[in-house]
Amino acid sequence: MKKTFLLFLLSIGMLRAVAQSPSEQEFKHGPDLQGDSVIFPLTLVDAFPFVSVQVNGVKGKFMFDTGNRCYIEINDNLVNLPHKRAVSKGQVGSGQSFISNTNDTIAEVKFKNGLIYRNLLNITSANLDFLQDHITPDCIGYIGYDFFKGYLFKLDYVKRKLTFYKVTEDRKRSKDFLKGEQVVAVLNFETRRLPNHPMVHVKIGGVDFLGSFDTGQYGLIQLEDQAAKILKKKGLLVDAGKNGYDDETVNVNDIVINVSLKLSVKGIAPYSLEQTAPFRKGMQITEPNYICFAYRFFEQYKTVWDYDDKKMYVLEK
Repeated sequence: MKKTFLLFLLSIGMLRAVAQSPSEQEFKHGPDLQGDSVIFPLTLVDAFPFVSVQVNGVKGKFMFDTGNRCYIEINDNLVNLPHKRAVSKGQVGSGQSFISNTNDTIAEVKFKNGLIYRNLLNITSANLDFLQDHITPDCIGYIGYDFFKGYLFKLDYVKRKLTFYKVTEDRKRSKDFLKGEQVVAVLNFETRRLPNHPMVHVKIGGVDFLGSFDTGQYGLIQLEDQAAKILKKKGLLVDAGKNGYDDETVNVNDIVINVSLKLSVKGIAPYSLEQTAPFRKGMQITEPNYICFAYRFFEQYKTVWDYDDKKMYVLEK
């Protein structure tokens, strides 16, 4: 089973809520972030970053998945939501399909860092039992891109910390999120149909690729047969055996991102064109060769994702 979790919902209702901060002040907005900076302790389960949370009193963990567009999405296999209403069909990048539901109301979402939301309306849920079965039994859902719109974030797998910084004009000038950090590279990126997927230009052994970034997987590579032969002959695409999920993996060397960052990654999944079909259209990928940078990239560096200026800062870990 491929461990690539990229969520594409065919239709999603607008999210509305009454949220409460730790000070119990009420805001009439979606369940998005509040404050100048917000820190979430991270728990890594294999390749996947999670934050601890309680939903309607049920303890569990939300996966922090940049491949997901929702504010939050709840696993209604773990949290009993008797009044859910089916609204659309969803699919993850590894091929699993499920029914996406909407819910009124979610009484309380309480994060470990003290952030609290109450009486949330029109919140997405689905039966995400495949995440429970294959990653962690207390996976209670996702937090995604809409949750942190208006913020940039720093992802630090070494210190197990996820920090969000509100985008302001002062912050754009001061770049305080880089204080004390050693910058390895600054990657300009683009987005296409889906604004939550940063995309960059990549060369591997002279072969052109489209690259993207996603926290919800180990990483993958998909390339044309001729390109695969070229890279294997050069020793740049090397079979690495199976991982703990019985997936075939490869090591990839001589990767150059945006001409400015050179690296290698180990233990990512080789995909065929057919296997990438579920998300190629959604992500508007037209290039024949594609690589997704995920856990095997993030374990090497700290990163700052600035969607507002379309820059990713790659930092020494």
